[in-house]
Amino acid sequence: MSLAAIEQLLKQTMGLDIHTMGESSILRAVQRRQEQLGQGGNLEVYCQALRHSQAELDALIEEIVVPETWFFRDQRPFEAFRRLVREEWLPQHDGQTLRILSLPCSTGEEPYSIAMALHDIGFPFTQARIDAVDISTRNLARAQRARYRNNSFRGQDLAFRQRYFTPVEDEYQLDEQIRQQVHFQRGNLLSPIFLQGTDPYDVVFCRNLLIYFDRATQEQALQVLRRLLKDSGVLFIGHAEAGLFLDSWQASSRYPSAFAFRKRTDERRSRERPDPALPRKKKAQCTPGHAPGRSTALPVRAPRSTAAAAAAAPAPASNLQDALQLANQGHLAEAADLCERHLQAQGPSAEAFHLLGLVREATGQSTEAEAFWRKALYLDPHHLEALTHLALLCERRGDRREAQLLRQRTERATTQARDDRT
Repeated sequence: MSLAAIEQLLKQTMGLDIHTMGESSILRAVQRRQEQLGQGGNLEVYCQALRHSQAELDALIEEIVVPETWFFRDQRPFEAFRRLVREEWLPQHDGQTLRILSLPCSTGEEPYSIAMALHDIGFPFTQARIDAVDISTRNLARAQRARYRNNSFRGQDLAFRQRYFTPVEDEYQLDEQIRQQVHFQRGNLLSPIFLQGTDPYDVVFCRNLLIYFDRATQEQALQVLRRLLKDSGVLFIGHAEAGLFLDSWQASSRYPSAFAFRKRTDERRSRERPDPALPRKKKAQCTPGHAPGRSTALPVRAPRSTAAAAAAAPAPASNLQDALQLANQGHLAEAADLCERHLQAQGPSAEAFHLLGLVREATGQSTEAEAFWRKALYLDPHHLEALTHLALLCERRGDRREAQLLRQRTERATTQARDDRT
């Protein structure tokens, strides 16, 4: 069994698209397990252990799953969640139980944020059920311990920490009342028996998981999410995933920029299907270019589209041009918001993902920046800026082999671009 076979096993087990992390990251995880087992560098010996031990496969997954989360991560989904419960769910479900799922829950920051959000609006906890699921036993143990360091508290508004946490040495212990509202369990979204027999949920948070899957696995995951969500329920996803929800899901216009989606029923589909007798509009697209531009704040470039695409879709191009200008002026949050709205309205865009990666890198969120740049390269493998920035990121973290591979790809893309111009 080679490293490629290990990668395939991880894909089958947890849906991981190796391209979102890089082969070198998987290799480092394998090497850490080999060191812990005292095996040295013999890959074949470790492969034998994986073949015959579910426990070792679970241990390797633990090495690969790196939690990157914090309380009230991205405020808008939680603002929308409060509105959803207060204005929509409560008036229609008197005396019923509000069922919420957080998947994956990582080390607990998201489901505990949900519980705090409910408490903030005075929602009776006896009417709420919050389930939290993760594939990592280590993450779940940390979540149930509910003691957090400063890295879990980010952003400007940290008033909730004073309300719900008690300082303990160099950590913060979450109040017992909030802890008791969340029910943790281990689970794998891709398992055929995942949450079988469970009643559907009113709200599902599944943010920033699908970006680590390939397209086929994403479709499989979306089918599971449809099963888990009530017909009237709302699904919250990550902003980088909005482009996946183009057919059987509909963005909720009541909660803009929160990336909240509902199931698209057959009735809605037929109502929204265009009249075949009417001329169909061409789908707007923004075709990425390869010429780097200049900026005063971030090294970003203006999106370039073909003349036909520009004529058919001036608004989307304008959105990204405005986002570029905002980023160069230092208005990073506003730039990210425009990119996210572009993705939600127009679908996947290498340019939008590239710019989001730059914004995340500028705000110190390197893990998210890497994910966006890999998404950009998935759509446009020759995207020079995404290749360059990703190579620099890998180099800074000491991943010289991955950085070298990316630089070789950059050189080939540069040569191809030069040949195309001649």
